[in-house]
Amino acid sequence: MSIKSTFIRKRGNNYNVYMEYINEEGKTKQKSIAMYKNKKDAQKHLIDLQSAINNNKISVPSEITFVDRCLQYYTDKSNDYSPTTLKRAKLAINKYVEPFFKNTKLLDVNASIYQKFINHMYSNDLKVSTIKEIINKTDATLHECYRLREISENIPDFIIHPKRFDNSNKDVYSIDEARKILEEVKDHSLLELPLNLFLLAGMRFGEIAGLLWEDVDFENNTLHIKNNLVYVDKKYHLRNTKTKNSTRVISVPDKIISLLKKEKRRQNILKLQGLLNNEFDVVCINTKYRYLNSESFLTSYKKFLERINVRYIRPHSLRHSHATLLILAGTDMKTVSERLGHTDIKMTMNTYSHVLKEMDKTASENIEKVLL
Repeated sequence: MSIKSTFIRKRGNNYNVYMEYINEEGKTKQKSIAMYKNKKDAQKHLIDLQSAINNNKISVPSEITFVDRCLQYYTDKSNDYSPTTLKRAKLAINKYVEPFFKNTKLLDVNASIYQKFINHMYSNDLKVSTIKEIINKTDATLHECYRLREISENIPDFIIHPKRFDNSNKDVYSIDEARKILEEVKDHSLLELPLNLFLLAGMRFGEIAGLLWEDVDFENNTLHIKNNLVYVDKKYHLRNTKTKNSTRVISVPDKIISLLKKEKRRQNILKLQGLLNNEFDVVCINTKYRYLNSESFLTSYKKFLERINVRYIRPHSLRHSHATLLILAGTDMKTVSERLGHTDIKMTMNTYSHVLKEMDKTASENIEKVLL
């Protein structure tokens, strides 16, 4: 495989920069690298392209499709991601990326085509958070392709995301609903401790499942959040949390410490009876004395909500409920951000902007009562 030449060709009113190369099958191919209205701009790009080729900073174009390149990216990065992330990435690519791009080659993907894909995703009846998660997968692939000079432009840099209001973050429990859940869940062997950790500690499900007894500091009422336990393809995997910020120490109320002590005593008795084989030494176990997995937890969680007549929100939204109630109680945003393990405070501000607007409205009403 080799690059034969580069040149400019006028097509209509535009000047296209081309690369001619020999592909894996030995056939001569031509690829349009960029298009300009002005010939001088095209000539400048041509000089930059020739320099990149001479310095081995650009590779011979590949015939791989964009979909296959996305899948290849996550296969190559399998050691950097949890099994759950890899599974979700491949599902997203097969369900949303493949139907749009089909057999489009990586080389044929440009900013215009990718913008159409972005617009198409925002036109779907999906939550904005879900759309962003899908686009993050394709963005990551394109960033890597640009880094390796498989493509000439870092395409995501040229994309504009359509504005669409996301109601998903408003899907949280009120104080009364949260109180009812914590009251009614008492002595529920599967749900009591996890639901308290969701609502009173703001932990993610994987962090709750991966909380080890060595991570519990009974003296100082703190939990060390450093592991995720995930269940993929009928196998459990204990891994470190996904980012540096996710590894954190949080203070928890006396109620959680009391529940943890109660659970520790119960598990010690189960071990003495030979009923519990807890290899990872996790805090939360299910009714069969095994580790938590999201599917069985979700089934029990839905049945519990139906029984106590409380509306359903996703388990992850319990964490949002925790954060929302903290903010409404006057907790500063930096503390909330650190408690949740967000990468930076901007993420927290963006996620809970609706709460801040609500507080601003209340503040306006309060000052009116005082001064007017």
